[in-house]
Amino acid sequence: MQTFPLECRKVVKAELAQVSQLEDATFPPPVYPIFFFRQAFDLWPELFWVASDGSQLKAYLVAAPSADNAKALSLLSLAVSPLSQGQGVGKALLKQFLQSLPCDHSVWLTVDPSNQAAIKLYQQFDFHVVREEANYYGEGYHRLVMQREATA
Repeated sequence: MQTFPLECRKVVKAELAQVSQLEDATFPPPVYPIFFFRQAFDLWPELFWVASDGSQLKAYLVAAPSADNAKALSLLSLAVSPLSQGQGVGKALLKQFLQSLPCDHSVWLTVDPSNQAAIKLYQQFDFHVVREEANYYGEGYHRLVMQREATA
């Protein structure tokens, strides 16, 4: 578990470059480019969160409303810096983000089927697998689609 003070909050513009660096350090290609994070900041500021220890970002998450239902959110990405993984940072960030949402909002996401740590984390917050989709991002990029229903 993480032992440092952790603040989970909405991202600020000055942190977008750090978010992009965290993305690059956490995921193999393909990754989101920095201009995506700037657009996410402009479009969905309430749905773009970070976890920080006061000196550096430990994790980020970004979500977006579905085009046909603003109460159905897509969790586009959740990344925890490699040095902070396994310390409860992702859990703390996801918990605070989900608690900030109105209870009538559902959330869905995709996850690599081999990422058992992420799947376990999402299951702790009542996400369940609704389907597996082969070649989600192209040849060889399989994903599980998981959903968390609205609580009201």
